Amino acid sequence: MFNKNILFILFGYIAVGIAVAYVFIKDDQVDASSEQVMSEEMSLSDAREAFWERDLVKAERLYRVITNADEANIDAWGELGNIYYMQARWQEAANAYAEVTLRLIEKKDMPQAAYFHDLVKQMDRGQSERINERLRELNSTAEVKS
Repeated sequence: MFNKNILFILFGYIAVGIAVAYVFIKDDQVDASSEQVMSEEMSLSDAREAFWERDLVKAERLYRVITNADEANIDAWGELGNIYYMQARWQEAANAYAEVTLRLIEKKDMPQAAYFHDLVKQMDRGQSERINERLRELNSTAEVKS
């Protein structure tokens, strides 16, 4: 039979091995998250750089990648809207600015939301109504809570 001391040592090694493996796995997850955030920031920087270099095709593509990956990215939606606005692509600009407006409403930034909503109203009544519907939903929810 095994000696009790040998069993304790064996279990100790196993416990240490598991703890070390956990630390390495956790570090890899943190590194992956950091890399994703860094990649998103680099993408936004790349999109902005393309915009300022007047490479609107590349900038639009990069902003679309960002908004597809992170639908809550207000900056990317707004800057994508600016590209469309510059090119008189009113429907697409209205769509992008509507996304900005809805996210600002969710963040309770009503002054900025009102500014973008005014832009949307000038370009697309349908998108404006979509925003109004969201505002009505929030108002009815607030009334129920009162």
